[in-house]
Amino acid sequence: MFISTEFVDRLIHEDLPYIDLTSSLLGISKQRARIEYRSRESGVIAGIDVILKMFQQCQITPIEYQQNGEFITPNGLLISGEGSAEAIHTVWKIGQNVLDYSCGIASYTAKMAHICRQSPKPIALLTTRKNIPGTKLLAINAIMAGGAVPHRLGLSETILIFKQHRAFFPNDQSLANKIQEIKHLTCEKHIVMEADTVEEAERFIAMGADIIQFDKLTPKALKEASYSLKSKHPTLRILAAGGINLQNITEYIEADIEGIVTTAPYYAKPLDIKVDITPLSF
Repeated sequence: MFISTEFVDRLIHEDLPYIDLTSSLLGISKQRARIEYRSRESGVIAGIDVILKMFQQCQITPIEYQQNGEFITPNGLLISGEGSAEAIHTVWKIGQNVLDYSCGIASYTAKMAHICRQSPKPIALLTTRKNIPGTKLLAINAIMAGGAVPHRLGLSETILIFKQHRAFFPNDQSLANKIQEIKHLTCEKHIVMEADTVEEAERFIAMGADIIQFDKLTPKALKEASYSLKSKHPTLRILAAGGINLQNITEYIEADIEGIVTTAPYYAKPLDIKVDITPLSF
């Protein structure tokens, strides 16, 4: 993923708006030091590219580092670098926060993605755009490291019709007419419609929907709905969304669906990352 200088500068400036008063008054800023980020627990790595960009901005030389998506064991080294004590203390907590958050999301995502791969047919794990505000870059980077892909990065990317859109049409026929009118403009896209019931799904398919996204169906209802719809519409693709997480995903993969849409990884418990800083000279 592309990590911009602007993004990293903003992270640094948030924690260091002016000077590092402690390092400055202690007179240690110019001394050489080494920093090591290690995990206290097992998990999946994410955020390394962000730390490397921070190192670059602060003139810290990377010594050893792992790749996003790799598995880490307790006390395993994620990344290390050498530079001035001033630079090392600048990235210290920011880098720890990035790795805590990113690795936590990647680890949770990897567990869900693993379950999806155990289904009778491959099921995609897709994450929503309901990330914590301000964290999208870190969150998307982390879910990709964990084996998921974004369901929708933003409004400009896909055509997804919710009931909040349907409310602007007086009846099914008027919406069906509009969908047929715009179909030629969406030749590179699919029209996705969210449904709450099988009956709604049938109506939406008749209108021209290519994909049905079911919201908050129980695993049993989803299984029955997918069987019923695909027996009549074998090329139909179905997504399951709404409250699916690591605790209940196993029940959902039994249905004949193409993807599971989830927000759960964004709220994963952070991985516990420790930081060691060692002076290289006195």
